[in-house]
Amino acid sequence: MIGSLVLAFVALRLTDDNHHVTVAALSFAGRPRRSPKSNDLASSSSSASVTSPQLLSQEQQLIHDEEAARLKRVGQAKRRREKNARMEDRISYLESLASTGLTDVQQKELEGLLRTRDSFEEQYDPTAFSSEHVAFKKIHNDAFVALARYCHNDRVQRGGDKDGACNVFYLDGPDGATTLALQTAGVDPSCCYVANRHLATCDILREQHNLPAANVLHCTAAEALTPVDPTMICGESGDNNAGEDTNNFADVDFSAYYFDGCGGFVPHIVGMMTAALIRTPSTRKTTAVGFSLMGGNRDVIDKETEICQALTLIARTKCMCTRHVLDDPGRYGIPTDISKIECGTFTSWLMLEEDT
Repeated sequence: MIGSLVLAFVALRLTDDNHHVTVAALSFAGRPRRSPKSNDLASSSSSASVTSPQLLSQEQQLIHDEEAARLKRVGQAKRRREKNARMEDRISYLESLASTGLTDVQQKELEGLLRTRDSFEEQYDPTAFSSEHVAFKKIHNDAFVALARYCHNDRVQRGGDKDGACNVFYLDGPDGATTLALQTAGVDPSCCYVANRHLATCDILREQHNLPAANVLHCTAAEALTPVDPTMICGESGDNNAGEDTNNFADVDFSAYYFDGCGGFVPHIVGMMTAALIRTPSTRKTTAVGFSLMGGNRDVIDKETEICQALTLIARTKCMCTRHVLDDPGRYGIPTDISKIECGTFTSWLMLEEDT
């Protein structure tokens, strides 16, 4: 009887003080145990604290899923590189025979391989944008700059990153619109990091927009942000530019991420966010995250909700909370007339902040 009363009192105390506790790695009788939060961890508010075994399992499952996804990404990238290398080798061989004449079978094979390669060329065409869409993209690029600076300044004020760079990760097309916005605002090119699946676009960003070769990776965003074996590379075989794709960005401390041009597939966007933000060791630094959904307005609210819930769960694993930037844009130096939607494109921003 006494033991039951003690257990009841402990359970009540934990319930009353749940904003002062954090998750421990231990469990008892299938239930999570909690321990007092150490002095180096910020207290969690009701929006980010763990209040039930169900929420705890969601956090653990998210981390487990990301670990599995990283292994899968590395394998997929390796297989894609090997496949493309074989294709390029075959194209080179057949083209070398062209001077002496190809058989009909060889000619058809070469034409097929060239069609396959050309079918993956950059489809992004900024010249097709309306003036309204160009203005929409510009104001969100400017928001990206403002949020990156806000995060960097906040980190400095909290006692960290005094000498650190304001690094940003984003997706960009051959027009380099986001790169140009950053550079015009005074962001050093060495602080700009980009991933793109199209080699031609990577070359343009390096050669015409003056980004360092090592800061532009020829791979997907998730692959660029995923820790891999140092003997592996992100880029395709045959990329011979100096410093080309022999690293990734997993160890770079970013103040802001802009996952623009992501289509409308929610798991794709969430995968990039988990690759970027679930790291070991985990850090609790103010970070901005932007994303775009394209392809029309159907179900866009449900898609935004799903992405925001995923980011909130990511924040919870770091003892942080999320804030919708456009609920109070002036707080971050963003014009209050900024819009989330233009035609078939939806763009939103969230902030990961320490829970105070």
